[in-house]
Amino acid sequence: MGRKNSGHQILDKKKTFILIAILAVGIPLIILTSGKGGGKKNFDESILRSEDGESTKVRLIADSVYGEEVIDVEVLSRTYSKEEIEKMKPSFLKDLKLTVLGENESFDSVSSPLDLKDKITGYPFEISYRIRPRGFINSSGEITEYPKEKTDIEIEAEYRIADFEDKEIIHLTLLPEVLPEERVFYEELKRQVEFENENDRNNSEFILPTTINGVDVSWKKPGKNTFFKLTVLTVFCAIVFLFKDKLAFSEDDRKRREKIINDYPEFAMKYALLCEAGLTHAQALERMGDEYLKNKKNSPLYGELYKVRTDIKGGVPVTQALDRMASDCNIREISYFVGLINRNIRKGGREISSGIRKAAGESIRDKREKIRRKAETAGTKLLLPMVFLLIIVFVLIMIPAFDSFSY
Repeated sequence: MGRKNSGHQILDKKKTFILIAILAVGIPLIILTSGKGGGKKNFDESILRSEDGESTKVRLIADSVYGEEVIDVEVLSRTYSKEEIEKMKPSFLKDLKLTVLGENESFDSVSSPLDLKDKITGYPFEISYRIRPRGFINSSGEITEYPKEKTDIEIEAEYRIADFEDKEIIHLTLLPEVLPEERVFYEELKRQVEFENENDRNNSEFILPTTINGVDVSWKKPGKNTFFKLTVLTVFCAIVFLFKDKLAFSEDDRKRREKIINDYPEFAMKYALLCEAGLTHAQALERMGDEYLKNKKNSPLYGELYKVRTDIKGGVPVTQALDRMASDCNIREISYFVGLINRNIRKGGREISSGIRKAAGESIRDKREKIRRKAETAGTKLLLPMVFLLIIVFVLIMIPAFDSFSY
């Protein structure tokens, strides 16, 4: 009785069940998160301040009859004491004014946001600003509300470091701009949030406004949107599960082919000796298959020979059993060997053993050539580790040398 054709099946019943389970868990989660609007949630109209001296960034969504507006607020930390101050260099004032001016051409006609930085590049001073009158320009220099007519603005820039503290008064003229009603609402909303944020910083929290020009405002924080992440994770898990066995099979097949090629020369020589001893092809194959069964060799090539032995004993012709072996191995050397045997069986001849020995010798030479090429590339692979070792040695030598220098 002949053997059944072997094949590799990616999905069996158990794997199909696991794949369905992954999709069954992932898809409902995707559906549940898709309708939650990004995870928004209402909260009380107050924000806790940080008490560790660090400011924190908070993103808010103002919900009103005008729709939703996203406002980014940097919640300033609580203040406890003033920093010590150091004297400021005269050139700092010139650079300060140029920085504050931003993209405006002159302080006499300001229509674009100012650049109120808390530090100027190249100087160590901490800078804070007081703007009078309030309501037009916030602490970051943005114009929160344009005046109806030209308005004089006074900016008091206080700069300090260590034991030095001083201030510079900057006068400017803010030009009017006509804004739509919706823009006026949101600008006023931002202005009041900034005002509450800067006002009375000794408190651990500040109150967000709930009414702007008679329009009610409710607040909520944007939550984490897990819809996209869950979608990607579910698809990724399904793809990995589908192809992991195929990838593992490819690696196992590569190792199996290498093992067959390595065992082929010894097998071919032994087969030639058996033929020279007077055994027929069927007897030689049966004897080598019995050897696999007796010695339990961990060899895929001898395992294939055992299958050939089983086929022959089941009544399958020798040539057909060998063709199956060549098809299953799918290796050039084995196909050539099977071709020699089948031609000899069909046409006869006495030089089969010499042909097999010649093929085995070529296989041995190919094997030696592969080993030689691997040996040649080994030096190249070691080049990078040697470079790292050289750098380490160089550092170990140079550090004591630098330490020995006296300054």
